[in-house]
Amino acid sequence: MACCSGALALALTASASGTDLQDLQRLWSGARDSSEVVTVGPAARAQPLADAATERRVRTIIAPVALPWLGGPGLYLEEFLHDEPDRPRRQLLVKLEPAGTGANEIRARLYTFVEPQRWVHLERRPQLLARLRPEDVQSIEGCDLLFAREGAQFEGGTAGQGCLAGSRYVDYQLVLGENLYWYRRRLIRQRDAALEEELIGYNWFELNAARLFTCRVDWSASGRPRDLKPLLRLDVHDKGGRGELLTPDGRRLELTLHSQDWPFAAEHDSLVLLLTESQQSLPLAAAWTVVDEDRIALCLGWLRIRCGSVEPSTDEVHG
Repeated sequence: MACCSGALALALTASASGTDLQDLQRLWSGARDSSEVVTVGPAARAQPLADAATERRVRTIIAPVALPWLGGPGLYLEEFLHDEPDRPRRQLLVKLEPAGTGANEIRARLYTFVEPQRWVHLERRPQLLARLRPEDVQSIEGCDLLFAREGAQFEGGTAGQGCLAGSRYVDYQLVLGENLYWYRRRLIRQRDAALEEELIGYNWFELNAARLFTCRVDWSASGRPRDLKPLLRLDVHDKGGRGELLTPDGRRLELTLHSQDWPFAAEHDSLVLLLTESQQSLPLAAAWTVVDEDRIALCLGWLRIRCGSVEPSTDEVHG
């Protein structure tokens, strides 16, 4: 959905500093409740995507850990189905470090446990954590995640085809923010690049499945639409998802996206995009469209925000 025209230029970038490492560790940490849906694969073919039976609730616990031998900020990650807390389906030790790629990225090195059951609920067993040694874990070759900062969020994922699962490779993507935890896992056949399985997970909202939108933000130093240049990109879900941005002239803004969670117009199904300035209760600007629209945009002349939904099974963004 176009709303303004303007020249394009190189996007502003941020450096992967020690602060970035600390921010990523902080944003990733916490207890995450997710809805998980299989969009490609046997489960998806058996039932339509909208059927509640295709959804499952997943809880992910991520806790910072201090291990001197790890050599950097660490996290313990434990993931399980919501009603099976003592049967983790995934346990990882994560080390965060500068990627050294020259692209201002952070590398998350992933390690599995040699004896996973021995370390269950490690985040709340400090005496057990103190006994963890390098020989108790092993690196997952080719499955490191590379993260880049986008405003107040981080986007990460596997790179290339080196994360192998038998005859397939894993493509895993993760977006982290204050109120956003979205991931996508795809299994792709090596011999012909056929997509065999895909699942997506997102913040859990009772009775509703959230859609993920990517919002491109352009800013004009002169205040004129023709001078708009790319500033950053944010990912938000449409159930009250929020993204923070700081303009080069120092204005701190927040955008919020609502659909059927919108509390003040329950009788009207709409997709609503709000822009608010820090410490202000009333929106600076708003835009709305029909609830199932894939695109929404907002223009103020000096600022343009264009949001498009992310399509499952592809990397396409409607915008």
